[in-house]
Amino acid sequence: MLKKAIFLLSISAAFCAQGASLLTESELEQIKQVKEQYNNTTELKELTEVNSSIFTYTNQTAQLESAIIRGKKTYHEFQLKMSEEMLSGTEESTNYYFDSMKKVSKEIKSDQEKIKTNTALIAQNKKKIDKLNDAIRESNKIYNEKLTSLKENAVSRIKKEFASPIPIKLNGKLKCSPYQSIRECFENKQTNSKLVNDAIASRFGQINIKSNVNKFNVDSAQMDYDGNVTYNVSFNLFVQYNEDINVQIIKEIGVESFDVKLVSNQAASFYVNGLPVGEGVNVMVKIPKGQHSILAKYNGQQESTVQNITDAVSLTYNFES
Repeated sequence: MLKKAIFLLSISAAFCAQGASLLTESELEQIKQVKEQYNNTTELKELTEVNSSIFTYTNQTAQLESAIIRGKKTYHEFQLKMSEEMLSGTEESTNYYFDSMKKVSKEIKSDQEKIKTNTALIAQNKKKIDKLNDAIRESNKIYNEKLTSLKENAVSRIKKEFASPIPIKLNGKLKCSPYQSIRECFENKQTNSKLVNDAIASRFGQINIKSNVNKFNVDSAQMDYDGNVTYNVSFNLFVQYNEDINVQIIKEIGVESFDVKLVSNQAASFYVNGLPVGEGVNVMVKIPKGQHSILAKYNGQQESTVQNITDAVSLTYNFES
């Protein structure tokens, strides 16, 4: 039975463990509460509905304007025919032409009133959009400030923890040669690195860890005749805080931003949460993780979407020329 062994190792590796987190349960709960409190779901849903209403009113107005143009043309045609008939003295269809002109004129006036109503409704909804975007921007500001504060606290805690050796205990099974002793198996560099890597992966997850290990103790170990070893080991882990750890914390907390490409078939003006971010057929903008209102405008037309940004993405908006 091997009771104790002492090694000095330097480990630098990338790990792919699932479920490991650098954050404490308390920190994860705080993040969850902040995200629930500032998710903007109600405002974004209302924003989608208001933009849809503007789109509907704008289309209706365009249709009404076309109907008015057609109506004025029809009115003019009836007017010419009635005038010709009155000049010829027949006047057989004069009443028909007059009634038709009266009907068309009434329809034109009705369509003009509807346009006035739609224009007023569009103006009202645009004011609603401004208020909603103001609320979303303020909420996002507080949201990012709170998450940034949590991130700074987590970094401070982890750096403080890394200033001292981290005690690690590990148990499991490994395969050794039945022709070597347990001591020889654990003194093997490949075996030793595997145990340390497993311990780091279970503790830190998918990040590159640079660390030193000393006082590697094999507290207990048993080997069967096939070389299968059941073990309990403990050691002190000295971890260097690096950019990979920082990136992992940012990812876990959700304060990362992504490059978003806004593409249009026309030189459009783009807005994110009501603020202008650029003009053209290809606009690059960095947007924080989360849900955002994106609006594209071109030549009186507009297209609006609510996007949940979780990665770099390209968004396309098409307009009639």
